[in-house]
Amino acid sequence: MEKETIRSGAPFVVAGVCVLALALIFGISGSISIYLIAAAVGLLGFVLGKRLFPDRVVEVEIGPKSGSADVDALIVEARGMLADIEKADEAIADPALSAKIADIVATCRQMLLRLEEQPNMLSSMRTFLRYYLPATKKVLDARAKLEGEIRAGQSAQIAAKIDAAVASVQSAFHKQLDALNEYRFINLESEMDVLADMLRADGLTGEDADVTDTKEEKAGEEDPFAGLFTQGGK
Repeated sequence: MEKETIRSGAPFVVAGVCVLALALIFGISGSISIYLIAAAVGLLGFVLGKRLFPDRVVEVEIGPKSGSADVDALIVEARGMLADIEKADEAIADPALSAKIADIVATCRQMLLRLEEQPNMLSSMRTFLRYYLPATKKVLDARAKLEGEIRAGQSAQIAAKIDAAVASVQSAFHKQLDALNEYRFINLESEMDVLADMLRADGLTGEDADVTDTKEEKAGEEDPFAGLFTQGGK
């Protein structure tokens, strides 16, 4: 993320209106003093406009520059999923759960930065970005859709399961980021069993085409996330 300043054009408009008002009220003669007064009024209008309509500083997400087209494309895809997760969070009224989701997103963005800096990590991160992260998105999308029922006092059990799953995801993301910072990978299977079981038991995701493609893609690879969501129930 980079900060970008958006300049406001309103101060120039305010300055012009002030000079125009001066001309309409008093008229503009050919004397130098009148021009100086008009300039002063315009300057005061500009200063007033800057106070009323200041420039805005916004954070802009720039495209990844890892040097690898495959890595860059994968990072852009993951960023899109994180944006979807943030959108789902907007529908969730639970402040504690929203805090966990925000932490997950922030942690994942740091992981993407590590991948951009070290594109050779792609083989180990591919499953995370193509399956593990989408599975998390599906859980949160499901939670957002249940918000109305939860506010009405319904679906409390599934809400509690999702909350526990999100806590497991949050812990797992932190552990994986710590591992990435040390240039190593860990197997998060034990931490994520609760999420995998919930996904199967409550029908929040399934063995669809995307999952099949991911399994075929990672076949033969030494992937620390292998079998994360597909092993049998405990």
